[in-house]
Amino acid sequence: MERRRNTEGKSIRPVNWYCVLAVILCILIVAVIFLLVIWDKLPEFAYQTIKENITTEEVWSRDSLREGIATVIEHDKQYIAYVSSEEEARQVIREYGIRQRGKYSNPPVEKIELQMEKDFDILAVNLGEIDEETAKDIQKAFSYMYEAYPQLYGTITNLSLGNFENAKAGNIAVTQNTEFIINEEFGRYPFVVKYEIILNAAKFRNRKKLLRDCECQVETGYWPEGSDITSIVVHELGHQLLNVIAMQQFGLETFYYITEENEEAYSRYVTDQLSVNQNVARMVLEKAYDIWKHEYYYTGTEEEFRSSISGYARGEQADGGISYGETFAEAVADVYLNKEAAADASKAVVQSIYQYCRKEPK
Repeated sequence: MERRRNTEGKSIRPVNWYCVLAVILCILIVAVIFLLVIWDKLPEFAYQTIKENITTEEVWSRDSLREGIATVIEHDKQYIAYVSSEEEARQVIREYGIRQRGKYSNPPVEKIELQMEKDFDILAVNLGEIDEETAKDIQKAFSYMYEAYPQLYGTITNLSLGNFENAKAGNIAVTQNTEFIINEEFGRYPFVVKYEIILNAAKFRNRKKLLRDCECQVETGYWPEGSDITSIVVHELGHQLLNVIAMQQFGLETFYYITEENEEAYSRYVTDQLSVNQNVARMVLEKAYDIWKHEYYYTGTEEEFRSSISGYARGEQADGGISYGETFAEAVADVYLNKEAAADASKAVVQSIYQYCRKEPK
């Protein structure tokens, strides 16, 4: 057979493919043996490499996910003790606030906290790790509400940042009363109650996102036009204003120190807060609805009255009921935001306030 030649005149040998395949097969066998030998050590080696190249803080944990959106403040603690007087009750609430403030260092915000305690007669203000601009927005809301409704003075014991868990995690804020100092067991007198506004740390520590959420809620018509961080707090203070009306209706004058003398008034107040009752809230809203029809000349239904404020003001609940407190609070926020341009239903709610709530502070 004639061999081919290259340009230099040298012969080119045909490739022996059997030899090539044999070499490749040997390489594969060696590689497989190597992998089988080190396979058991591979996970340990990989884990050790990762562990050596990251810090403890970077290892995943539930707490690491909360970094920057949680607070060190514990707003929901309860204690068992005997408190002998109204003044002692005020003092233990103050001291608890001071202890919470010792858990964080935020000098510009601490200055605002102390000023708010003084200006609004609040026993403890703990805004924690919140940024200064947001703290000023909160202070602005209190300044507006306490000037417009001076009956609020002295009715809130606590304003605090807090971690919301489980079902409350989606809430931006909550206005509530909680039994703080229990006398050996629940229901035994005397005991101490906190009346508080708690701001969700996961929301209020992320200012940009909270402002974007406000914009989205306005765009969908769920919140009144112009809603912002200050109006969120005004809304919560609207809830407290309705609470003040209820306190006055039930004759609950000393509301944070509960004894046998005021236990009946306190019991009636707490019972009326339940969604199945809401007698005071319903009474105030019925008066506002009447004003809306006769002074603003509307002929719509009570549902249309509520809906004209905002989507949220409808007060619709998951169980099919209506939260009249949400309608009331949204109306107060709408008037704050839009003044004369607010919905007529909101103006009617504000007019009804003075039908049932003393103008002067207690």
